[in-house]
Amino acid sequence: MTRETTSPSLSHSASHPPASQRRWRLILTLWLGWYIILILFQHMIWARFELAKPDYAYSWTSEMTTGDVDGPGAGPWFHARWDSWRYVEIAQHGYSDIKLATFFPGYPILMRTLDEASLRWIFPKANPRDRMALSGVIVSCLMSGLAAVLVFQFLYERLQDETDAFRSTFYMLIFPTAMFLAQLYTESTYLAVSAAALLMMYRRQLWVAGIIAAYAAITRPTGVLLALPMGTIWLDHWWRGEDLPRHTLLPILLPVIAFFGFNTWLGNQGLNTFQAQEDFGRHFLQPLALCIFAQQVGWLATNAAGTIAVGLDAVLTLFATALSIREWKWHPGLALYGLAAIWLPLGTGQLVSQNRYVLIVIPIYLVLARWGRNPTFDRIWTMLSLVLFGMYTILYTHGFWAG
Repeated sequence: MTRETTSPSLSHSASHPPASQRRWRLILTLWLGWYIILILFQHMIWARFELAKPDYAYSWTSEMTTGDVDGPGAGPWFHARWDSWRYVEIAQHGYSDIKLATFFPGYPILMRTLDEASLRWIFPKANPRDRMALSGVIVSCLMSGLAAVLVFQFLYERLQDETDAFRSTFYMLIFPTAMFLAQLYTESTYLAVSAAALLMMYRRQLWVAGIIAAYAAITRPTGVLLALPMGTIWLDHWWRGEDLPRHTLLPILLPVIAFFGFNTWLGNQGLNTFQAQEDFGRHFLQPLALCIFAQQVGWLATNAAGTIAVGLDAVLTLFATALSIREWKWHPGLALYGLAAIWLPLGTGQLVSQNRYVLIVIPIYLVLARWGRNPTFDRIWTMLSLVLFGMYTILYTHGFWAG
């Protein structure tokens, strides 16, 4: 059985506050530079050119990209596209429609909290919908910074190398679909919360990890899978005869309880997450899912846009899968979490958004950290990732399908 190693203390750098502060300053400076460049790039994209509509990325995207760009508001409010309006709706009015039931409340809760605590007092005359969308963008901004710090700290404690951790955090920020971290989407919030949960798990603070993982489970369905690395950490210590209190088994269940508790609450409102998924063409482990999957693979040969969009969804899925398997040798529980996060959505028959879903798969960045020690790989991966990052940013900014 592969050793699922944990940190021997609360933090490797806890006894060296100055060094810790220096590392966090470096990461926050890196993140701030990334964020400013990305936002300015989106403004430049919007001001400089337009894309010819419609978008044929998938068979259904052409019907949704014939006129004004998608989102809570058309025009230069380009941080909110596609599903963004659903988070605004949930934050404002709760679950008023069954199709909203597939979007979890962790992110809208933060949006509503920020709006109630500050924005409504700062902008009392603003349109409530626009103000809530602004709240979502601010939450994504703050949580992307927190995610950068937490992912760096997690990588540092696992790899025990500051240079590797810094490099891999940079890889995360320029990952092909990392621009979603700054948009009105759940990616930054989920990544920050899940990274915090993983950090606490490997420090053996399972109760803290369980509580944080429970919030992750109501932010994205993937959060329930955080029970897997927690379980493997506990089992590894038990297998080796190390004494972990029996009550530390209970926090492993917290994300599961949170996930099913939220779905039970939805059911009491007459809503159902799994039925809502079917309204989006996602049929989990049903024969129809194979037909949908085959149709999407077939779209690869229909036109060039479909070849690129569907092909990249498939390639990034396989890439994340391969790296998660590679990480099994060092962190089997983490690899299992990554594989489940990648392949459970595929169980619905949809390749759609897989390029975005793999962004939060932490094992990717552990493997890239090691591979990045090779200068040639480092340069090639950086160029490739930035090219795809730029393409997805252009597509999203102009309301085309990006994930």
